Amino acid sequence: MIKKVPVSQLCVGMYVQDLGGSFLDHSFWRSSFLISNDRKLQKLQKSRLEWVLIDTDRGVDVRGDVPGAPVHGPAAAARTGGAAAPQAPAHAATSEQQAFDDAREILDGSRDQVKQLFAETELGNKIDLNQIHGLVQDMADSLDGHPDALTSLARIKKADQYLYAHSVSVAALMTSLARTMRLADEHVHLAGMAGLLHDIGKVRDPAEAPGKIGRPIQPPQELLHQHPGAGAAVLRADSAIPPEVVEVCLHHHERMDGKGFPDQLAGKQIGLLSRMAAICNFYDEMTSSRPYRKGWDPAFTLFKMLQSEGQFDMDVLGAFVRTVGRYPVGSIISLVNSELGLVVAQNRDLPEQPVVKVFYSIRWAHAIPERRVNLAEPDCGSAVQPVRAPVDWAQSGLPVPPVVG
Repeated sequence: MIKKVPVSQLCVGMYVQDLGGSFLDHSFWRSSFLISNDRKLQKLQKSRLEWVLIDTDRGVDVRGDVPGAPVHGPAAAARTGGAAAPQAPAHAATSEQQAFDDAREILDGSRDQVKQLFAETELGNKIDLNQIHGLVQDMADSLDGHPDALTSLARIKKADQYLYAHSVSVAALMTSLARTMRLADEHVHLAGMAGLLHDIGKVRDPAEAPGKIGRPIQPPQELLHQHPGAGAAVLRADSAIPPEVVEVCLHHHERMDGKGFPDQLAGKQIGLLSRMAAICNFYDEMTSSRPYRKGWDPAFTLFKMLQSEGQFDMDVLGAFVRTVGRYPVGSIISLVNSELGLVVAQNRDLPEQPVVKVFYSIRWAHAIPERRVNLAEPDCGSAVQPVRAPVDWAQSGLPVPPVVG
């Protein structure tokens, strides 16, 4: 049911179907979204909007009568002696499916906007910082509602979208990692900005440019080594870009042992945000498929990163593992009953026991009817198979089902 509601009566859990005003009255770039947290609610209340349209089938209804608006669902029941308080329906936007749908919408819109930003930069125009701020805020809001949805879906990239899709993915990972590390809100925002702009030095590379088909072969090292300096030069030309963002663009390929590039910095000579970016950038690159190689399994990637010597800040890497989970959503893990399960959700208090979608029998080497299993439940009938080194199942060509659906 679509209802017209004054902004003063909005609450967390409502689904905004349409913003009732000009784009000059607010800073939202999407016209429909879930009010998933207090930050987004306050942003609406501080806007110049007087009313919005909500969809009560996708979120909670109003608490109390709205003059001139029909009353339906849980709110009506509460006023007629039924349910004591308005509650979201079982299929409301707060569900896992809706969280992934909202995250997919954010990613699609973000990729389009980053494509536009990079194209404007290639033409020599200034970066629209208001647009950057809006993108980072939407990512932060999505992470508040469902931390795994945005970062897991961001790994999915089309060949002709890779540059800006990768930038959006690193921004989401950087924002989420900064939250895990309990950085101040200002630094969380800077982390997201830096993720979006860290590869802007590639805009003049014809094979990486937005709208171009991905590389048929792996790029040469000398070309790879040029983009940090090129990007930093672009960002320095705009005095409004924070120096921390410029520093990440220049140093996200440095290593803790001093063997990185372009300046061979070592240890704490590398800024904290750059050390974070080195991890987020590597993880997203290795878990993403390119025309010249297939992406690694997320859990296998974490294992390889933890085994690396001298490449990453291990304290920050530990925080990153806590951020994405020991078995990130999208990982394929072996179970004790000779089955494979696709990780579809995390149990934050029990990171070694995620929720999986069982889909394959190792013993019989064929797909089996899918079933959802929460490994944290004592009577679930399964468990993770302890292994010395995880298998990179992403390379095996198995008929892997989607995470959601």
